[in-house]
Amino acid sequence: MEEETEKGLSSIPTSKVKRAAKVIGASAKVGGNYIKYYAKKSVNHSLSKDSLHSDNAEDIYKSLSEMKGSALKVAQMMSMDSQVLPKAYQDKFSMAQYNAPPLSYPLILKTFQQFFGKSR
Repeated sequence: MEEETEKGLSSIPTSKVKRAAKVIGASAKVGGNYIKYYAKKSVNHSLSKDSLHSDNAEDIYKSLSEMKGSALKVAQMMSMDSQVLPKAYQDKFSMAQYNAPPLSYPLILKTFQQFFGKSR
């Protein structure tokens, strides 16, 4: 369990390119969810958007929680306003309040490198 936690904390994308790749990956997943939804909708006309919202909220939340920091704060703020997003997003994003660790390994490493000018 401890190894899994350490791996999760040390694998946070810190560069702009890696963070952008995470956002693009999440966007692709959301696009895939729309394709699946409309394929199902063509067969079942009474299908509601609840499943689409739930799938999208899950994928977006997963990407934001992997990025931590300000991205996770955005999820927290979006969950607070009940009229901005559908209920599925609010429910999923409200979990962000319990997800952020106090300090992450990449942040600590970057801070020490800035102040002491040494890498591993």
